[in-house]
Amino acid sequence: MKFARKILIVIGLTCSMTIHAEALKLGIIGDAGLWNRNSEAVQKSLTRMFVKKLVLPGDNLYSSTYSDVWGHWSSNDFTFDVVAIGNHNGGYAEEIRFFQMPSEFFSVVKGGTRFIVLNSDNTLNVPAQAAFLTDELTAATEGRVFIVYHHPTYTVSQTHRWTDKKVFQLAVRPIFKRFRSKITSLVVGHDHLALFAHFGDLPVILSGAVQEVRAGTPMTGEQDGVQVTTNWFFDGTPYWARLVIPESGRTAQVDFIRASDDRVSCSISLETGQRGVLAPNCSARR
Repeated sequence: MKFARKILIVIGLTCSMTIHAEALKLGIIGDAGLWNRNSEAVQKSLTRMFVKKLVLPGDNLYSSTYSDVWGHWSSNDFTFDVVAIGNHNGGYAEEIRFFQMPSEFFSVVKGGTRFIVLNSDNTLNVPAQAAFLTDELTAATEGRVFIVYHHPTYTVSQTHRWTDKKVFQLAVRPIFKRFRSKITSLVVGHDHLALFAHFGDLPVILSGAVQEVRAGTPMTGEQDGVQVTTNWFFDGTPYWARLVIPESGRTAQVDFIRASDDRVSCSISLETGQRGVLAPNCSARR
């Protein structure tokens, strides 16, 4: 018999959700490649929330060495389950070696969910990545598919512009549109912010407010014929995102969690091929 664990969160508002004990729980921490007080605060929050499996959407090393930075995590029983390369790295080969990645772009299935990982930093092999992405989405039979890479495909804040990696973005956009019915959400970083957005009707999880938090203004408006909408934007403090994936089906949940007090500031229900649905807690600001 399978049992569900009811979690009641009361911090300024009351919000309830059901998380099954069998669900896979992953912490999304982008732009985390430096160990400092902010990183430590995020790690402590993850520990208190019993999440030890990590998704790293890029910028995994700013200085020092991988062992110096990520040893703080591995020594505390964290695992690096899905890792994408960003523009801050110690070299593609070294990053692949340290995190034991199959390649600089690859696909992996965890919890009945396919994660397709791309290297948006490498604009020299874009045709190969586009062909790989097309093949993976064509063959995917899983009920949930997340695409993980570093640079957002449209501009989501004043911090960076999508044209930083224009060749990559122009290549993946039509593929996302063609296979929209198979995609659950994009997972990106780069902007050192935490937000939830839509590119058209495609959900976007951006979780990059870890070692450094930048001020920014969220973007909402039309870009190249696509409506870019920021649905939730963080309060300018360190954050991480918890991705909760049930044993089966086409649904998942993402919770944006403030590191200082473990407050679940916004919960979003995801269903493959559909827009994300925000819970009432997303409208509260404290």
